[in-house]
Amino acid sequence: MATPLPVGLAPLAALPENLFALVVTHPLGNLLPRAETVQHWLQQLDNGELVLPAAHRDKSWLSNSTERRVRVLLAKSGALDYSQDTPEVAQAVVQDILLVLEQVELAWPATAGGLMLHGMAPELAEQKARARHTWSALHKLAEQWQHRVSLWQSMDQVAEELGIAPAIGNDQNRGELRDRAWFDLLRLSNWIAQVQPLQKLLQLLGQQKPDPEQSASLSHLLQKMSPQDRGPQERKIPGIPMETEGITRSDNLARMLPLEAAFMGHPVLKMLWHARRAEQGLLSYAVAGVMPIDAGTDWTSPRSGKGEGAGQGLQQGPIILCLDTSASMHGLAEQVSKALVLEALRVAKKQDRGCLVYLFGGADELLTLDNQTLALPELLDMLRGSFSGGTDVNTPLVAALKNLKQQAWQQADILLVSDGEFQVSAELRHLVQQAKDEQGVRMFGLQLGYATALHAMQQLCDPVHLFSDWKSLEQAARLQ
Repeated sequence: MATPLPVGLAPLAALPENLFALVVTHPLGNLLPRAETVQHWLQQLDNGELVLPAAHRDKSWLSNSTERRVRVLLAKSGALDYSQDTPEVAQAVVQDILLVLEQVELAWPATAGGLMLHGMAPELAEQKARARHTWSALHKLAEQWQHRVSLWQSMDQVAEELGIAPAIGNDQNRGELRDRAWFDLLRLSNWIAQVQPLQKLLQLLGQQKPDPEQSASLSHLLQKMSPQDRGPQERKIPGIPMETEGITRSDNLARMLPLEAAFMGHPVLKMLWHARRAEQGLLSYAVAGVMPIDAGTDWTSPRSGKGEGAGQGLQQGPIILCLDTSASMHGLAEQVSKALVLEALRVAKKQDRGCLVYLFGGADELLTLDNQTLALPELLDMLRGSFSGGTDVNTPLVAALKNLKQQAWQQADILLVSDGEFQVSAELRHLVQQAKDEQGVRMFGLQLGYATALHAMQQLCDPVHLFSDWKSLEQAARLQ
């Protein structure tokens, strides 16, 4: 059991473990004001607020100018939005500030010594040297955090596109922020957008099924467009000379009132008559008539509306992806596989489809990613991992076929991605063929490599897409 600290050292007990040693051994200022200031910073950062000056100036750890520069750092970097309710980020910000100020304490004496050699008073030389090094160090730190925050903002956008919840924080294994893994995620997301053949393949996956909303809209439209079988009907049509209904205006001389004819013989008013006739403004008898209409061929026009009836009444089913993670997939094939996972998640999110990813290696090596429950740490772990396992294709395919029996996955297609270097057992071949015959399962294959290893893929998949255009991948990679 740890011995409690004396009452006078109570502020140290509240410090996070990863900041304790740094606060205690820091060369700037006194211990207790330093610990209280750090606690004050952590509380304000956790609330997403700028670091405010200490309430009691005599207990302040830093000078006014240094505190002001720290506030400028936080405002410029954009770290406040990500530190709110996220202790890991708040602690990382404070840790970086403490380390920078520690470097300042080690660097300013040499600069101050040089200023004193030029005749500057010791106190003024120390003040100028501290200010110069503090401004330079905090300015560089602000640029580093700006880059990091911009990376996080891009990650938030990508996470939203993939339909997963972003997670900002520290890596539990290394204690460092996940800059590298996030960068890989952004790079691969942009990379796959340049490879059109792989995108077209993903669009083929998922058997079409009726979309309830679009089907109802289409049915309603067809009903309105279909002929109404009501038998012969009579419709009153204006302009047919069958009966007189009153007075109107027109340019018809046969129905013109006698009053209008009187203008024609007047030497001046006849010009007015011609003008009124040209404007169809002559007073005339209004006539109308009734004609029989065959309502069986009377098609009514649908009301126009944006998107109404535009769909085909169908939507694509889920995607099941089985990725080979054997050692032979290392290199560009590994990059293609990881990028394919990201694009499959993006397509599934955009089209509101399920996506299940099986990463398989040797016996009992199976990692499952489900876009309905996927979190960012799982995805980043997959991106960090290096493909070095064996090749047991039975386990993922059996699991995928088992999922197809569930209602949510019945319309799914399976895409097997591999270099083709695996053995196919007779039992697996029978299970796949049985699923194709009884359930109409479609098993696509993507061969990453060359046609010499197509035999294994062709036993399971139809069709098999061969991708060996590594030049296009290298060109896409150079665009990043």
